Amino acid sequence: MNLLPYAQAGGQASLSAGESLLHHPLVARLPDWDDMAWLIQQTRLPVLLKGILHPLDVAPALQAGAAGIIVSNHGGRVLDTVPATLEVLPRIVAAVDGRIPVLVDGGIRRGTDILKALALGASAIMVGRPILHGLAVAGAAGVAHVLNLLRSELEAAMVLTGCRTLADIHTSLLMPCREDTA
Repeated sequence: MNLLPYAQAGGQASLSAGESLLHHPLVARLPDWDDMAWLIQQTRLPVLLKGILHPLDVAPALQAGAAGIIVSNHGGRVLDTVPATLEVLPRIVAAVDGRIPVLVDGGIRRGTDILKALALGASAIMVGRPILHGLAVAGAAGVAHVLNLLRSELEAAMVLTGCRTLADIHTSLLMPCREDTA
């Protein structure tokens, strides 16, 4: 990394108090909503914005021309205190109000997780880590096995909740967590 642009005469860094020499180049020019609108205008392809975790980001995403939103905390592997995707999904679905699809990515490990995400209003579910685990263990056959497991678990959950079709999955299937269950 070239730190010369940050150095002043006398060897003192030219960053303000609290800034990191390593982090500064990463955030010096983050994309903003105008950049997203520009990017979306450059293609006829639908652009889905991933990483939406707050309902206040829905309006600018719509204004920028997003074809969909992907609720994702990017695996929560960098910031371990980010909210779970299923925790924020209902408020984002409410803010979108059916105008564009809302996909969810993160924390999907079982078919019951898929059922919960659909019940909370997700249009579709993205699965990453379980697929990669299947691939690592058994290649294409492992991926097929993981997908079959997710499907069979979802189908079992649907039978047990009385849902004949995906359209039958709704929020009344879920119960709120109680804090007094000690």
